Amino acid sequence: MPLVILLPLVFLGALLSAIGGLLLKAGAVRLPPIHGVLDLWFIFLNWRILAGLALYFIPAVLWILLLRKVDLSLLQPLMSMVYVITPVLALYIFKEHVSTLRWAGIGVIMIGVALISRS
Repeated sequence: MPLVILLPLVFLGALLSAIGGLLLKAGAVRLPPIHGVLDLWFIFLNWRILAGLALYFIPAVLWILLLRKVDLSLLQPLMSMVYVITPVLALYIFKEHVSTLRWAGIGVIMIGVALISRS
């Protein structure tokens, strides 16, 4: 599959996964205390959690379709872009602190993705 087609699809999958994670976080912090198994229903009644799960499912389907045409040894590292997108979105949406060391790790991931995409 040409890189010009592959990279936008991988980025879309990573973006949807990152947004799914943000929705799971937004739903999780709104859950009431869970004291027993029956209280787990609150998870399935929370629209943010359900939307987050859906946004995890869509990239999984995209992933399966990409795996038909792309080597796993290329595709898996490219999907690590979710580890770049998620902290950036969490910084802006949840005002989370991202330490300098974490930014350094994100930089290493970006360098790795750039190298792998050229192979």
